[in-house]
Amino acid sequence: MPSLGHDLATIRENRGISLTEIQQSTKIPSHILAAIEDDSIFSDMGNGSTYIRSYVRTYAKALAIEDRKIIYALNKAEKGGYAGSLIDDEERSDEAPPRKDEEEDQKEPQPDAKNEQQEQTAKPPQEPPPATKQPDSSVLDSEDIHSVDWANLGSQFQPAKSSKNKKKISIIVAVVLLIAAAFLIYWFFFMTQTPTTGSSTGSLPAETTGDSNQLNTVALTDGDSVLSTAESSSSDGLADTLAVVVYAAYDKLEPIRVYTDLSDELNPYWIDQGEAIAFKFVNSFQFRGKLEHLILLLNGHRISNLKEQFYNAETGRIELSRSFFEKSSKWSRPAPDTLDMDVPPPSVIHQLKTQK
Repeated sequence: MPSLGHDLATIRENRGISLTEIQQSTKIPSHILAAIEDDSIFSDMGNGSTYIRSYVRTYAKALAIEDRKIIYALNKAEKGGYAGSLIDDEERSDEAPPRKDEEEDQKEPQPDAKNEQQEQTAKPPQEPPPATKQPDSSVLDSEDIHSVDWANLGSQFQPAKSSKNKKKISIIVAVVLLIAAAFLIYWFFFMTQTPTTGSSTGSLPAETTGDSNQLNTVALTDGDSVLSTAESSSSDGLADTLAVVVYAAYDKLEPIRVYTDLSDELNPYWIDQGEAIAFKFVNSFQFRGKLEHLILLLNGHRISNLKEQFYNAETGRIELSRSFFEKSSKWSRPAPDTLDMDVPPPSVIHQLKTQK
């Protein structure tokens, strides 16, 4: 039965890459790499699937596997329907040995030299059969020539598979046309509605539904928006649980590594340009990534001067704490109608499915 972990291990071995090299390039602990390859990590996809998918995608990226292929394989594995989409049949199994009956058919019995010589001496020489006389083309009856159905004769020499090939080609053309039509419909109804760039301010994005192509997340609903103080407030005016929005405003983030006191782990996340993810925390939020590519928001207010105010040289992380936001009432105020940015607001804000 196909196994996602076994297929990843096979691809790694075929490419001559060791587990030590994978561990050094991805910084994934060796026991997690071993759990990926022996498939034990997939037995608990229901709990912490976000972290499992992040580890497997980071592992696959180190093997130069396309991101869309590993996402498709992960979706199948999570539903228990993985059928070996990552690896070709030639890579999965060795060449099957020939059957015994085929070996016997290939062995031709060798004639006994003595018996053959005796048979040749016992048999009298045979005269060659008389040559059959070929009719002269000049005496062919013209009526016989005209009676041949040349059209049907030509059709008998057409390849037997031509009709099947034509049918396959027509099916492929139909599928391509359907895909092209679906893409045009998607582009017309969705892509043409994308916010334009270059504006100094923008209205807040409409919260969307559906799953992100890059992360195991869900879009926020109106009752759980991170751009407003929807959760119950504590004595300091802030919500009991805060949410920092990491917005890939200027370029994609590949990846950003985030720690919160709710997850108590440092995990990688990939965010496409123009999209954002909301990370919940109570007292501590830390991350490292390309600061020039992102904007941070809390309750719809931009957090400025990240490196000057929050950079920890020992850990190499930007470290935010609740105590900073308690110093000003700005952070507990409702979100403004427009965001003070030189780019449009995020088109999609995702929230992690699992939170501790």
